This record gives sequence, structure tokens and C-alpha cells, in this order.
Amino acid sequence: MLTAGPIDAYVASLSGALRGPRAAKADLVTEARDGLADAAARYEEDGLDRAAAERAAVEEFGAVADLAPEYQRELALAQGRRTAILVGTAVAAQSIVSELAWRSAAAGWTWQPNRAYAVLANAVDYTAYAVVAGALLAALACGIGSRYVDVGRSFVRATGIAAIAVVAFFAAGGLLLTAFSPFGHHHGTTTLVSATATVVTATLPIWMSYSGLRCVRAAG
Repeated sequence: MLTAGPIDAYVASLSGALRGPRAAKADLVTEARDGLADAAARYEEDGLDRAAAERAAVEEFGAVADLAPEYQRELALAQGRRTAILVGTAVAAQSIVSELAWRSAAAGWTWQPNRAYAVLANAVDYTAYAVVAGALLAALACGIGSRYVDVGRSFVRATGIAAIAVVAFFAAGGLLLTAFSPFGHHHGTTTLVSATATVVTATLPIWMSYSGLRCVRAAG
């Protein structure tokens, strides 16, 4: 059985200590491996054998426990950025599809919402605008903004929790709006718009919740 060299063992340990988007994690681990390989090559040129050169490179690189927090911060920011973009895009898409579905289903209706229904509908609409704007700001903060603002894992954790809260709010709001409108009791022919709305409203909340949970995990 072949025994992993010092670099392979170090990289495996580093990879096991990190959590986050697969591609971003792979890039960080590959960057670390390449740096270690270059350092080991220099030590070999100085006369050390391969095993000794790898051990020296690992020692120079630093302990996993010391480096992992900074690597993890980068992965957390990547996950936060992805989640924010997803939430903003998903809420905008849901709003558009729901509006189209509503207009399609309500063609020819004379029903007028009462004050409580109108207040709830407006609250849902304005919250959607606020969420899209907030998601854009969060994505910028986790991306290029992290160069200028001290954004860390606590911010990413808050982004994940906010994503889950957004799902809960719109799920509750959507159920209430549907239940207390004629659309909630309408059993007409299924159209392409209504079928699309059903798929979107069922799929995107699951995706957003999962991404939010990944934020919390990456920020842990």
C-alpha cells in the first residue's frame, strides 16, 4: 500500500477542514497544493530528497489549523454571494411569474379585494422589492465589497438565516393570498402560465432554503 506523501496528507487534511461551494473549495485546495509543490521543488534544488523537501514545504506553509480559518472565510463569502444572487433572482422571478399567473387566472373577474387583503398584497409586493435590493447589496458585500468592508462569516451566517426567513415569509404570504382570493377556489383549465407558476413556486423555495443552510454551515 502506497503511503501519501507529506503534501498529499496536508492537502487532504486541509480539504477535510473546509466547507463551501465545491468549485471554490477545489480552487483553493489546488492553489495550496501548487504552492506546496513549488516550495518542495525549491527545497529539492537545494539538495533535499523529495520526502524531506515536502516536509520542509509543509512546515513553511503553516499548520492547517492556522490557515483553515482564512480559507474558510473565502469559502463562506463565496457561498454567501451565491445565496444572495439566488435569493434576489428567485424572488424577482417568483414575483413576475405570480403576477402573470394572477392576471391569467383573473381575466374577466369582477372581485375586488378588501382592505386587509390589499394590505397583505402590498406588503408582499414591497417586501419583494426590498429583498431583491438587499440581496444585490449582500452579493456585492460578499464579492468585491469584501475588499473595502470587513465582511466575515457572521455576515454570511446572517445571509443564510435571512434567506430561510424570506422563504418562510413568502410561503406564508402566498398561501394567505391564494386562500382568501377567488384564485384559491378556482379550478379552471390548467394553462402554461399557471403550470409554470406552480413549478417555480414549488422549486425555488426549496433551492433557496438549501442554499441558506449551506451559508450557515460554511459560516460555522
